[in-house]
Amino acid sequence: MSTVVACARDGHIWMAADTQTNIYNRPMYSAQKIHRYRIGGHETLIGVTGNGALSGLISSLTNPDVVPDFPADKLPQFVYKVATAITKAAMDLGVVDDGTLDGALLLGCRGQLWTIFHAQAIHHPDGRAALGSGEGPAIGALDALLDLADWEPAAAVQRAVEIAMNRDRHTGGVVQTEHLPAETSI
Repeated sequence: MSTVVACARDGHIWMAADTQTNIYNRPMYSAQKIHRYRIGGHETLIGVTGNGALSGLISSLTNPDVVPDFPADKLPQFVYKVATAITKAAMDLGVVDDGTLDGALLLGCRGQLWTIFHAQAIHHPDGRAALGSGEGPAIGALDALLDLADWEPAAAVQRAVEIAMNRDRHTGGVVQTEHLPAETSI
């Protein structure tokens, strides 16, 4: 499994993830779980949990014919198009479990966070999200660090993944972190 944590604040997005993956029940510590893509004319961060093949199929969405550019007031419709395009690609390639998307993703775009499951996108209006096997400890740590300790988001997402790594045996390796600056046209 994986742990991916994200925070959106003031148009910025910070995302962190562990790097552990299992190949035939052997842990490996080199998985990249956060990816940058230009989708619909805008830079996005996508954190991947579940089947590792999801990372590869998401790159096909960079074609503007799959997900065209969109105005800011149509962000929910855009994210739904991304979710359905990911689901269709996964179905076409067999990256499914019992007929549904074999994993979940965190999408950071235009200063907002969304969780993507099978053909659906769920908005995180509080700007905080976590996915994966270490989700519980990670989101609790993120809330505590941001609310009680007043940490900067970059440090808080990093530390939340480290805390999840200490509590979840399926989360490990080093922490990958990414920052998506606010768009100047928001």
